[in-house]
Amino acid sequence: MKFKYQFVEFMPDVIQERVIYISLEYKSVIHKCACGCGEEVNTPLHPTGWKMIYNGEDISLKPSVGNWSFDCKSHYWIINSKVEWSLKWSDETILRVRRDEDITRQEYYRNKSSQILVNDSNELKDPLVSKPIKTNWIQKFLFWK
Repeated sequence: MKFKYQFVEFMPDVIQERVIYISLEYKSVIHKCACGCGEEVNTPLHPTGWKMIYNGEDISLKPSVGNWSFDCKSHYWIINSKVEWSLKWSDETILRVRRDEDITRQEYYRNKSSQILVNDSNELKDPLVSKPIKTNWIQKFLFWK
């Protein structure tokens, strides 16, 4: 099965089958589940989430799409706008992967927060202060207050 895609600012009220809607402004990609169950799949674009590759003709999403909270529990890849089915995962595997994703997300935000704190403290240590201008004795005498 091959998806069509549309770049949009806002997601439409009605999500059509076999169409992937991409909002770069809101960093979101939405489509209906490839299995045909009718569920809407939201894959937010984020450093710890999905990445989208657009080559000018087709799109790919990485990592795979695992609809673990849907009844269908479908699992597939979207590569060059085509669905490539993957293996179904056991409940144990789903829990382990979710746990790993949570840890990755926490580390990302912890590192991001640390980086912000370091940047803020560097600004405090090195404020932009104008250096005193060297003056000779005549200038000191003329401008003495």
